[in-house]
Amino acid sequence: MPILTLGQVMSMGTTLAGGRNDFSSSEASTWANLALEQIVVVQGGHHAPRESIAISSTTSGGNRIGLPTDFGYPIAFTLYQGSSSTATTGSRNTFTIPLRQRDSAWADAQDGQTIGGIPDAYVLYGSWLELFPSPNSAYSLQLRYGADQATLIQSTDTPQLSARFHQAWLYKTAELFHAARGDVDGEAMARNRYLNYVSTLETDPALKQHDRRSMNVRVITSRSPRRLD
Repeated sequence: MPILTLGQVMSMGTTLAGGRNDFSSSEASTWANLALEQIVVVQGGHHAPRESIAISSTTSGGNRIGLPTDFGYPIAFTLYQGSSSTATTGSRNTFTIPLRQRDSAWADAQDGQTIGGIPDAYVLYGSWLELFPSPNSAYSLQLRYGADQATLIQSTDTPQLSARFHQAWLYKTAELFHAARGDVDGEAMARNRYLNYVSTLETDPALKQHDRRSMNVRVITSRSPRRLD
């Protein structure tokens, strides 16, 4: 499937909207960006090309980590704890600690601000991440996250979407062009064209699950059943 630029969507969108020539470049660009935002949000937001990684580190006693400027939503947050050399082998080990996400109410009930330790949880709040307990040393952090879709400005700009969603972007733009001029019938037809197309698409998370070898469920039971009397 072709990768479309902002300029191509603006031009092709007006063609699909009946060959209109009453849109300025600025207005057409605005509607195309609004259509793009709807594609990103309505289709679940989890588009693989928008997945990113940020690397940072903690300082002793500092539990706030600033979010990347293009942060959209968290996917996974991991802490790496390095160990000192062992006396027998002289090797160094790194321990991986997946951080659990908690809400702000849970955070307010914690004393992690004053009592240091190895963080095992975090709270997403404002424009930062709060670690709990507060770090007692320097640790490496890796944040996997979904990046926000930046506004497209240049006619050659392309969005952070998988190729199959570019056609959906075009159809949604044409729909908004009709709506902008009060063409109710044209808007309805364009919407049906858009919906018919996106109904055939799988989301990026669904495609990731095509590898069934790792889609397992493990059940752990106690060796000694508890009595309920």
